[in-house]
This record gives sequence, C-alpha cells and structure tokens, in this order.
Amino acid sequence: MTRVPSGRPASARALLVGTGRHVRPSTLPPMPQAVTAARALAAALTGPQGMFDARRTTVVPEPADPRQILDPLRRMVREPDVDLLLFAYCGHGLLGRDDRLCLALTPSSQYGGGSDPSPSLPFTEVASLLRESSARHKVAILDCCFSGRALGPDGHGIHLLTACGPTQKALFPPDGTLTGFTGAVLGVLDEGIPDGPRHLGLADLYDRLAVVLPTTPAPRTGLFPTGYPTPHQQTVDRSGHLALAVNPAHGTARTPAGLRARAAFAQRLKQLTEPSPDTPVPDPAALPRLVDVLADLAVDAAEVLGPLDDFSIDVRRNHAVMTGVAGSPEQATVLLSALVDALRAKSADHRALPGAERALAHWRSRREPFPGE
Repeated sequence: MTRVPSGRPASARALLVGTGRHVRPSTLPPMPQAVTAARALAAALTGPQGMFDARRTTVVPEPADPRQILDPLRRMVREPDVDLLLFAYCGHGLLGRDDRLCLALTPSSQYGGGSDPSPSLPFTEVASLLRESSARHKVAILDCCFSGRALGPDGHGIHLLTACGPTQKALFPPDGTLTGFTGAVLGVLDEGIPDGPRHLGLADLYDRLAVVLPTTPAPRTGLFPTGYPTPHQQTVDRSGHLALAVNPAHGTARTPAGLRARAAFAQRLKQLTEPSPDTPVPDPAALPRLVDVLADLAVDAAEVLGPLDDFSIDVRRNHAVMTGVAGSPEQATVLLSALVDALRAKSADHRALPGAERALAHWRSRREPFPGE
C-alpha cells in the first residue's frame, strides 16, 4: 500500500535544481529544458495532486556556485520533524575524480583532467548532507548523464531514481520544452495510472517509467537509436511506497478511457519483449508482466464492453497469443478455442474469425496433445 507522508504536506521538503545555461569557461551545450523541467516538476509536486507544500519547496535555477544548492539544502536538513526530504537535479552530469558523478553548474567545464570539474557539485556532497537530516526518508531524483553512478555506496541510505545507468547519457529533445526523463515523469503524474493505487508512489513511478521511456522515440544520437535510456532505482527499506502525488486516473480502470490507456501501456510493454537495436536481449521480466496485464485487461474489457466487442476480441486474442509466446501453448489453445467458438456462434463471417482461427491452429500445433486426441 502506497504510503502518504504523515502530516502532509507540512512534513515534506523539496529542493529542485535546474542548470541549463552555461557561461565561460564552460563549453557545455545549453539545455534550457533543464530549468523548465525543474520548475514544472516543482509545480506538479506542489499542485492540487502533489504531496508537497509550495512554501516548503525551493527551486534553484542556473546555480553558478555549489553554495547556491548546498545552503538551502542545509537549511532543510536542519529542520526538525521532517518526514520526507527530496532533492532533484536536472542538467548536465559530469565525471569527476574516480569517475564519480558531478552535477554541472553554469560555469562548469566538461572535463576535469582526473579531478572534479571546477566548479561543479559532486553528488557525494549532496548525499552526505541528505544523510545528516533527521528525516525518515531521503529521496534524490537525478535527470542527468551518468546519473546511475549515484547508485550504490555514494547514495547509501537514499532512495534514488536516475534517468539512466552509470555509463549512459540522458537525452533531451532539442526542440522540446522538457528533458526526456522529467518530461516522462510529468506525463505519468499528469495522466496517472488507471489500474494503479490512489496515490502514486516512487515504485509506481519507476515501474511506469521503465516501460514508457525506452519505448518513447528519442533524438537519434547513434547511442539510443529508438528509445530513451531505461531509468534506474535504488530503494531503502519500503521507500518505494512513498507517495509523490494523488493518482488522477485512480478509479478509471474499467472505463472506456481507462481500458484504452491500459491497452496502450500493454502495447508499449510488448515492445520490450521484442529484440531491438537498443535491447538485443529483451527484458526477461517484460513477457510475464505483459501476460498478466493482458489477462486483467481481457477480463475487465469483457465485463464492461462485452466479450465480443471489437476491443475485447483484440485483447483476448493478444492475451492468448502472448500466453503461448510465454511458454504455455496449451493455455493459449484453450483461450483461443473459446474465442473461436464464440465468434463462430455469433457469425460465420465475423471479421476477427480468420485471424483467431490461424492463431488457434498455430498454438494447437505447438502444444502437447490432450488426452484422447
């Protein structure tokens, strides 16, 4: 069950940083989307559906000196009776000494020559300060290149949600107004999850992003020819249940709009079961998850729209086929037999009948014969 910070929103604090403009001696490319994204995330977290109070949420745009970030964070760290302390950064991520993650400031240089880029803010300093807080839960959301380097010892005791892995680059659409990762976060918070809980927790957000981001077309850089990098998450005890916002789609799972949204998510999930230039070896967890999603969707669609509604038929066939792909041709045969019988009983010329019959023949030929056959 997703946990809401006690005494919300007064018990939650947030500091959000965006660095998009760069000045000499920096040679980093400008990223105006970073500041826009940080401000938009703050607005979502403090809006009607958010868990944070605008009076206890600070946005730092275009910091030129680490103190512009550390000073307000230090003040939050010293506050008593804080349940949740959140830090978010959007901008360029740089590699410093021992390849540790450094957060870019407006004058940051790209290369440190074996030392930390100067000036910059090593994430270890942020993490160390967060750990000084008496807050029961500390969270860091990092939307920058190499953000996965914060995972592990550097981020000990902190729930981390990162835009990419330790060797990857986060991406942003050059002509867009938001970065790819934070834009996807905002999309989930705005659209919600129809079959999700009443409040969107960090784990709910990660589970959604892990499907949405790699199936969203990204700028072609040669590194990610199709989708954005898959995000990473590090949890601390039950920190994944911490709520960030009310789920605006809660209770819509069995409405026509909710059913369509769930089908669209299933289609994205299906993409992760297929080899691609980004993922030559598909995610092994995606296929069983897809089968479960389609199974629930098939039941709800049949009850809400009718078992032979066009939408229901498509979902039932997809569920059966993916059940077979997942290694259960016998169950696929059972599901498809029921669908074919129902279609024949309705009309011998039903448009969906030939496809269902072909699928049935395919999976029947791959199962073990039933007794008596």
